[in-house]
Amino acid sequence: MAVNLVKGENRILELNKFHVGLGWDVNEDASQFDFDLDVAAFMIGADKKTISDDYLVFYNSEKRVKPNDLTKIVPASLWSNNDDLRQESRPVDPELSVIGSIDDEDGKTSEDGDDESMDINLDKVRPDVQEIIITVSIYDYQNRKQNFGQVERAYVRLYKPGNDAEGQEDYRYDLTEDFSTCASVEFCRIYRRNNEWKVQALGVGHKGGLEELVSKYM
Repeated sequence: MAVNLVKGENRILELNKFHVGLGWDVNEDASQFDFDLDVAAFMIGADKKTISDDYLVFYNSEKRVKPNDLTKIVPASLWSNNDDLRQESRPVDPELSVIGSIDDEDGKTSEDGDDESMDINLDKVRPDVQEIIITVSIYDYQNRKQNFGQVERAYVRLYKPGNDAEGQEDYRYDLTEDFSTCASVEFCRIYRRNNEWKVQALGVGHKGGLEELVSKYM
């Protein structure tokens, strides 16, 4: 049964291996430039900081995996089913517990489904990682004069491998707040509590982009 989360709500996460799908629509007259929204995962330790540089999984990560290698690690059903995207590599953490999204530089990869997606296997997460913060930031927002006020119907959803693209998501959070002054948003966090994993809807906006998130968590 799907769970629709509201801001601040947390639930026990009854999934170990799952997709994280993120989607949004951009107002047609929002900007003369393409919107490049980037998904990142900050893998956080007990000190509330990323445990090392390798545990920020994002489009510019040095550690990457190619599709041919990926199928040796996880079932094909656990990663993107877009044939074009399969030809490119994806960012990963050293344990391959988080497989990041291929960068959709113009927001046109998927018009109806998820714009970017990650795959997470909690069984592989290092013991010293206490939480995983899923964020979205606008690339080059200052020069392009872009913000989340120009973005509509943004959401994050967690769902099991094997669900079709439109999905029967197990957990979903729709961002309904006004982020018109923000260039980045923390969508949700996945965290350990009393030997179990939970998910919390965040909806925390920042005026800066990825650099502000890096300053906070690294």
